[in-house]
Amino acid sequence: MSDVQLGRQADRGGRDPETVELEIDEDGSPVTLEPASWFVCFVPGLQKQWWHPLVNKRHKHVFAMRPAGPGEWTLFEPWWHRLLTATITAEQARKFLLWGARGDVLLVREAIPGQGSQVRGWMTCAALASYLLGRKYWVWTPHGLYKLLLREPGVCRVDVSVLLESDLGALAAPGSRVVTACPLCSPEAPRPPGAPKPFCLNCGRDLAPGWGDRIRAQAGGEGS
Repeated sequence: MSDVQLGRQADRGGRDPETVELEIDEDGSPVTLEPASWFVCFVPGLQKQWWHPLVNKRHKHVFAMRPAGPGEWTLFEPWWHRLLTATITAEQARKFLLWGARGDVLLVREAIPGQGSQVRGWMTCAALASYLLGRKYWVWTPHGLYKLLLREPGVCRVDVSVLLESDLGALAAPGSRVVTACPLCSPEAPRPPGAPKPFCLNCGRDLAPGWGDRIRAQAGGEGS
């Protein structure tokens, strides 16, 4: 393609793209995005590594994923040699959630623009996940990040068995990056110290043992 053709294709409005003024939001970004909800999965290893005895038995690795539209999910997977980000199918997401069921899964809403720092140093999976979420934590192990996130209001432990029974392609509202929460999942909800945080089946969480079974029974009765 010639320089003339390239210029015409890039500048159909009759202006030089390099001189077009960009509008930016209060965070200095040309687009404004709603903070997304991530399923942050703290898992045991699938293959033995030399450093596994040095970390928590149940939380040896952490990755994150979120719904990205009908039948699609976004995967954030910090490997040892690279950082993998990919769009995967709902069936592929189910496999990662089955791995998550061997450990613990938290539903966390990211912070925009965030409070992370690029000078935190060692790029472990936990440090990268913390940076993804916009957290200011100086943490290097998955279990350390798990304990810090669990203290935050609005962070929920996910019953993966219930989540796997739901429609993985319909967790987020159309056009939204957020998994819809219920009132009991809000930061203002009263919660005894140390008590398990509430879950809601509508957003992949379970409020109390047996609650999801009652909702499924009611839904089955309405559909009959």
